[in-house]
Amino acid sequence: MIFFRPIGDKNTASSRLRVWNIQPHIENSYVGIADDYQKGDVLIIQKAPDINELRKAKSQGAKVIYDIDDYYWDSPDFCKMLNECDLITTDTPKKKEMLEKQWSSKEIVVIPDSLDWDGTKKTEYGNGVIGWTGYGNNSQYLNPVIEKLPFPIRLICTSDWINYIKAPALNVQSRPWSLEMVDKYLAECDLGMYYLPDGDFEQCKGMHKLLKNWAIGLPTYTSPMPDYVRAMKEAGVGEKYLVKTLEDWKDIKFVPFDEKCRKYALKYEAKEIAKLWKNILSSLQSQEEEILSKDNQSKKA
Repeated sequence: MIFFRPIGDKNTASSRLRVWNIQPHIENSYVGIADDYQKGDVLIIQKAPDINELRKAKSQGAKVIYDIDDYYWDSPDFCKMLNECDLITTDTPKKKEMLEKQWSSKEIVVIPDSLDWDGTKKTEYGNGVIGWTGYGNNSQYLNPVIEKLPFPIRLICTSDWINYIKAPALNVQSRPWSLEMVDKYLAECDLGMYYLPDGDFEQCKGMHKLLKNWAIGLPTYTSPMPDYVRAMKEAGVGEKYLVKTLEDWKDIKFVPFDEKCRKYALKYEAKEIAKLWKNILSSLQSQEEEILSKDNQSKKA
């Protein structure tokens, strides 16, 4: 049996992309923890620093995967999880590279976030608005560039954004984030944008917001974060949507949507990402079967 222990519900972005979207595509799986684990079971703990559940599962013979998709391992609680799990999964090659510096003896596997999209497609262009979504507190990242933008920006987020944005209100509109409406609000915009500074925490972020915009049909400009650069290269659109300096944000313009972007985004549908999880789970379970077989042979001898 496969057990998923997420850090949050479907309204928590990382849990939605890495657990709730994935679990329906994994046979013999369940979102929740077990009263008792058996040999052959696998517990996937998504980001939660739940060392007691990890130790319980391992003591009862289960394998434990710790899935960490944020740079949280400067905290002792997260380090314990990384030290004691059987396998580490993460969402970007940059995070894997950073994790390997401290956990070089551990197997670390990159499994990207699943596409977070409700099927909404943009059909009309021309309202002259840039779309952005995220947690309200993360809107503070936009302060260095928001007044440089040549068009109004729509923030689709929690209402506390007003405490973090310093730009004049005339250049900013907002819509309340909800799982049901976020894609529809983005589809009403003409462009998307995501800017993050060049810090360790920020530069190892994944591409899932970019993929959402591409699935909807939004041309999207970004700062040159490693995962965004990779996505654009692999999608075949080069660097035309990369904004390399703060001053360059004033020069972004409306451009036709490139269908290559949507085609690329669909490669990350949950059913496709679930196949990567299945490969990891099969490998862990095969290792356990091999150990059990050797134990039985030893007892017979």
